[in-house]
Amino acid sequence: MGGAFAQGATHPAAPATAISATEINAEMERKNTGALADSVLRVLPVESGYNVGVSVVRRSQVDGKTPPDAIVHDAITEVYQVIEGGGVLVTGGALEAPTPFPIDGAIVRQIIGPSSSGTVIVGGTRHRVGPGDIVVIPPHTPHGFVEITSERIVYTLIRVDPQQLLELRSGPDQ
Repeated sequence: MGGAFAQGATHPAAPATAISATEINAEMERKNTGALADSVLRVLPVESGYNVGVSVVRRSQVDGKTPPDAIVHDAITEVYQVIEGGGVLVTGGALEAPTPFPIDGAIVRQIIGPSSSGTVIVGGTRHRVGPGDIVVIPPHTPHGFVEITSERIVYTLIRVDPQQLLELRSGPDQ
């Protein structure tokens, strides 16, 4: 039989953070041009142990085609939940011609953490995704959309940052 757990005995409760559907919907409609928009809503510390980032990502076809998409993160776990549209996401395999992002660049510090992009993913598993689907992508797992089957795909993205590499962002005005 399991032992007893004392709630709140070790750590005081930290405040929860709510992100409203209104804020998510506003981000879905904002900056709706170009092939990719990754709007970071929050990056918050959790008990000084890790950071959690929340974004809304929009990927669009360009001239009726899916732009190349192949990336791997060194430390960040990503959790996608599709809100709108559909596509085929490849996970696993290997990046062809990986190129690290500049470690001191804004995209690494504010959005994705240390990562590399490649020309294509060789091998891997294809996942057809649509509204309501969730995909968990651990660090060191190449991933990318090889096909967007609608005009665009929109998903919320939760980034778990155990090394606290991402710059904190507490609200929409920061």
